[in-house]
Amino acid sequence: MSRKPGVKARTRTTARKKAAAKSKSVGRAATAVPQPGRATPPAGSFGVSVRMYRLGVGDCFLVSLARPDGSKFRILIDCGVHQSQAGGGDLINRVVDHLHKETEGKIDVVVATHEHWDHISGFSQAEALFRTFAVGEVWVAWTEKAGDAFAKTLKDKRDRAIKALAQAEARFHLAGRSGADNALTGLLGFFGDTTGAKLAKAGKVLKDLAGGEAKVKYREPGEAPIELDGMNARIFVLGPPRDKAAIQRSAPRTGKDANEVYSFGAYGAALDVIELAFENQGNAPFDSRFAIPLAGTKAVEFFQQTYWADRAPDPAGRVDTTQAWRRIDDDWLGAATSLGLKLDEDTNNTSLVLALELGPADVGGPVLLFAADAQVGNWQSWQKVEWKDVHGRHVTGPDLLKRTILYKVGHHASHNATLSTLGLELMDALELAFVPTDDKMAKKVGWGTLPWPKLLKRLDEKTKGRVVRADRQLSASSAARGVVDNPLFYQIDL
Repeated sequence: MSRKPGVKARTRTTARKKAAAKSKSVGRAATAVPQPGRATPPAGSFGVSVRMYRLGVGDCFLVSLARPDGSKFRILIDCGVHQSQAGGGDLINRVVDHLHKETEGKIDVVVATHEHWDHISGFSQAEALFRTFAVGEVWVAWTEKAGDAFAKTLKDKRDRAIKALAQAEARFHLAGRSGADNALTGLLGFFGDTTGAKLAKAGKVLKDLAGGEAKVKYREPGEAPIELDGMNARIFVLGPPRDKAAIQRSAPRTGKDANEVYSFGAYGAALDVIELAFENQGNAPFDSRFAIPLAGTKAVEFFQQTYWADRAPDPAGRVDTTQAWRRIDDDWLGAATSLGLKLDEDTNNTSLVLALELGPADVGGPVLLFAADAQVGNWQSWQKVEWKDVHGRHVTGPDLLKRTILYKVGHHASHNATLSTLGLELMDALELAFVPTDDKMAKKVGWGTLPWPKLLKRLDEKTKGRVVRADRQLSASSAARGVVDNPLFYQIDL
């Protein structure tokens, strides 16, 4: 009888040792015998640094964690710049060159959050240099997996929309509209070109970096926490959701009526209009040799008289004196801009969202939130994501938000890429907000107000003045917190 307790104790000890030995690779599920809840430790020195490269409208973040042997575990989250960003191509090459020197050409995990040019362009623009990196794994969202039926449905719809928008864009230029005053051009800039070829090339380079499909990990919301062994850190995947309605929910709801600015019906209707308009026509109904740009018609007498000119008022009021009713110009293409906006938003909602938790596995601690460009539906889905046994802890999406100390602000701080009540207002511990944005560039391409003033104001209040913008000098509060100021990047050591 006296031996049995000893045998059981040795068995449990052996099991724990085996479990610990089994956890030596990135991606192991975190499990343990449930224990009573314990207090979360305060933020301290975790041997972690987060660097935001200053690309304007473009994301590139390098997260470095100290290993027990003193080396660095590197995670690169996105590397791209919007094609309308002035000097973007040269800047991205400077950044990748700097990355190579900083990491000595070794990156453990490369993350591509979603297929937008301002997140993955660098893999194409700096292809030659990227192919010299030694990369451990590449992480993308489940939405990029070739054999996934739902992912294929999303991709097919996106490809249809890009093709239709390419034709609409050609008509805009035929009408004499330049990229500078064409909102559609700015939206299509998120896709690199109007054929999708640039995105496809960047995606291929990205997946080649790991040396094969076997090392490409397709991440799912709610999957087992990814333990970064020896570093007292783990990563939780929050999104994108496997819910069509959530992916298509881009606009904030108002009150209790649950109305949205754009719905799937609006998306489908706009796509139908554009495809029908170009059915069997190619990019234009006539060869460009026989077409006159709209602006050019002002110099043609016929159009001067019948389209542009208003006649003198008729005293008897018997003749219509205005030609304004004729001037539909490119009004019909408004459907194209709506479609372009919805396509952009739906792609944003397929963003891979990661929460990096620091601290012992059985205790947890501060969280770094990388929300990519997630919009309303993606954020709302986190309320239901949970992990029931993380070394005895029950972890939920709202719990991770409450412990967030650093937030990579979504979609360059647009109005519908950070939720309020179910998002920012839950971040009670927030200390820093990193914002890759450029308001001058946003105005140039006709996006209107970006970043969103009300969001910036609330971020400033929550962080006590520590909002770090790529297009602004560092604030005194951010500098006092320890943010490193460099012409090429901003960095915080935690």
